[in-house]
Amino acid sequence: MRLSSIATSALVLALGAGSLAGAQSTPVPVPTPIAVPTLPPNTPNSAIIQTILGVGAQILQREAINTRNNARGTVSYYKRFDMQVQCGTNCYRTVKLHQGTVISPRGGTPGVGSVVDVNGHTDPDGTLQADYITIQH
Repeated sequence: MRLSSIATSALVLALGAGSLAGAQSTPVPVPTPIAVPTLPPNTPNSAIIQTILGVGAQILQREAINTRNNARGTVSYYKRFDMQVQCGTNCYRTVKLHQGTVISPRGGTPGVGSVVDVNGHTDPDGTLQADYITIQH
């Protein structure tokens, strides 16, 4: 009886090892990286392309500075030297006027609801010190 149980155990082990070997027979493929196309360093056009990229970066820097020093929108608050401009939905810009702020058209006063274009310089706290204000309508 003991011989039959050993033979049965050996058969079960052989079948289990065979099924495990069959389950592990397909390896998982490793993804290969995709090469990004680039220009060779000695291409005659590489200097031109680098110049174009440099000019584009300068334009973006100027636009960022211009956006920081300008505000265009509707006046939502105005009192003597303090003004708030709504530049968009949920976007407000605090503007400080000073003696010498030029308001165009001459003699005009921005009021609540006026559409204005403000140019000046930005303080570290984000407040725009207005040098020029143009009332659109």
